[in-house]
Amino acid sequence: MGGELPFTAKFPKTPADGDEVYIRAKLTDNARAFSVNFCLPRPPQVPQHKSPSYIAYHFKTIYDEDDDSRVVQNWKNVHWQEEEVHDNHWHVDRSKTFRVIFRLHEDCIKMFTDSVDHPPDYEFEVQLPLDQIESIELWNDVENVEEISFRYDNRNAY
Repeated sequence: MGGELPFTAKFPKTPADGDEVYIRAKLTDNARAFSVNFCLPRPPQVPQHKSPSYIAYHFKTIYDEDDDSRVVQNWKNVHWQEEEVHDNHWHVDRSKTFRVIFRLHEDCIKMFTDSVDHPPDYEFEVQLPLDQIESIELWNDVENVEEISFRYDNRNAY
């Protein structure tokens, strides 16, 4: 998937506080980078092969040649904003399938590895409205996407 159009999944309904996105995928064995992007609608003048103008959350893992790796969290309001850089402690072995859950909140998005029965592995304060997120895009060195599930918190429905 590197250099090609990103894998895109549209939210079946407007995301709300407490909803989750579950992703199970595998990177290429020599992956250099991978990111999950929570995107707002793409303006008509922005072609599909260009990154969207508005990204509520950009979660990227970068793998260096010396086996160091890091996580970069960011957002985009036409221009990329200041990034937060953290140690990568969620996915070191690129040959293994990974499972992540992103839990959406009004003020932040929390990322969990494998399950949500532990404190979040990463957390990011969101600046763009949660209810305007339209899709997620997976960028860079993804070999295959095995599953993407949207989990909705129906306790908020009534």
